[in-house]
Amino acid sequence: MNNRYDKIPDYKVIKSAMQQELTDKQIEYVKGDIETAALENDDKVYVDLSSFNPNQKRKLGQILKEKGYQLEENSNLSILIDLKAPVVRSKRL
Repeated sequence: MNNRYDKIPDYKVIKSAMQQELTDKQIEYVKGDIETAALENDDKVYVDLSSFNPNQKRKLGQILKEKGYQLEENSNLSILIDLKAPVVRSKRL
């Protein structure tokens, strides 16, 4: 008989996961959503954030803005990206 308690993850594993920024799986998920919307010529991309912790949600919003995406909505549950909106950045002199 297998030890049924082995299903409970070790504290170190959970703590490490909570401190991570974005996982490779999450990055692939967001990339796939953006690529699918672009291929289907959609104006908007809806990204479900239910599997992201608060730090990962914050980091994703930051990364998307740095990459020039315009976020229409940014909540705890999802991010809505407008693919047609140009991002205007001002240069500081």
